[in-house]
Amino acid sequence: MSGSIDDVTVSEIAIWQSRGYVAPLGLFKLVNIEGGGTLREDVGAAWTALAQSIAKKGGTIAGPYGDTKRPLMQTTSVGASKYSFHIIGRAIDLNQGLGDPKGQRYFILQETSGGVTWWRIYCKTDDQKGSQGFKVAKGVTQAYRFGDGQLYKIPEGYYLDLTAEIEGGGLFERIHAQSGWTASGPGYRKSEWWHFQWVPDKQPTFQDECELVGITERQLRDAGYKDADLDHIPG
Repeated sequence: MSGSIDDVTVSEIAIWQSRGYVAPLGLFKLVNIEGGGTLREDVGAAWTALAQSIAKKGGTIAGPYGDTKRPLMQTTSVGASKYSFHIIGRAIDLNQGLGDPKGQRYFILQETSGGVTWWRIYCKTDDQKGSQGFKVAKGVTQAYRFGDGQLYKIPEGYYLDLTAEIEGGGLFERIHAQSGWTASGPGYRKSEWWHFQWVPDKQPTFQDECELVGITERQLRDAGYKDADLDHIPG
């Protein structure tokens, strides 16, 4: 495309019209999801289907969610990125309360690879008589306890490997803990055990991702993003 109205431009427009193409700006709508929050429409549909599938197996990824879509931002809290996939509706944070000791459903297992920490979530199933999940024997499997940083043995019972369930279809992925996650206080926010994000068709720049959900360059610049920010890798 030359930018001028010539035969090539007219031909290209005809192709777009015949094939139903639309401009990338606002290609995806944002939708509300059950459990609270907003995601990109394709992400939201896939997450809803996944939640239903996991529920049938006795697990849960139901809300209320810690975070879904965030606004544009320059001043970020500890562990948050101004290029986050949350800003464009591609990421969701699980209900961290399900990892609390009282009524605990989530048990967080620490995995280390190449000096980087990852997390695997075991979810206690609804039915503890053996019809759902797999059995974990007493005193066998260790989980990580945030707060005092101690390892402890998870109770005997039946569990789903929630991380495997979420990642199994190849549409969502976990992320590793950020550097400094072991620090007391704000370091917890860098652990990221609750964060999952949409895998397909990641765009090369933050601006590209923003435009797909209708965030314009002008809005980005008004929010304080500079040239280098617009070209930054999203995430």
